Amino acid sequence: EPHVPVWDKTERSDGTLSRSDFEWRAEDNEYRCPADKALRSDRRKFTVPRSGVTKADTIIYRASASDCVSCPLKERCCPNTPNRKIARQVNESARDVARQIAKTEAYARSRRHRKKVEMLFAHLKRILKLDRLRLRGLKGARDEFLLAATAQNLRRMAVWLMPKGTEPAMATAF
Repeated sequence: EPHVPVWDKTERSDGTLSRSDFEWRAEDNEYRCPADKALRSDRRKFTVPRSGVTKADTIIYRASASDCVSCPLKERCCPNTPNRKIARQVNESARDVARQIAKTEAYARSRRHRKKVEMLFAHLKRILKLDRLRLRGLKGARDEFLLAATAQNLRRMAVWLMPKGTEPAMATAF
């Protein structure tokens, strides 16, 4: 399962309808607007068939201009254009799966664990000055990182083993 956040920039803050207000119907390969009109990518038939995929790996779904002209929701849907269009990523179905996973408790737990790990890497870079590796080669990098991680774990272990309420004498030595 992909436990990564999906960057979704399709929500609008200007009062117009967002993409989430439109219903995706995979079996028909179309979006449905709140007025139950279809937005399709294949409205025009070309003599040379085209894939419909843009350079940005999206497929553009458009409503019929005649549907939008008489629609009562036009001012909230597409006030500055003759018809509504929605760009859908070619991998949007995988993004939908990731959005559904993001609503689970396992995802929230994964985010908390990831934050702990990222903090350890930040500590390695900032406190232990591991912003760049000084040894050459894969073995050198592995050895240097292993030494830094060992030093980090020893520091953490010293804090765990320290009796509560006592101040460590060597805390500033590291």
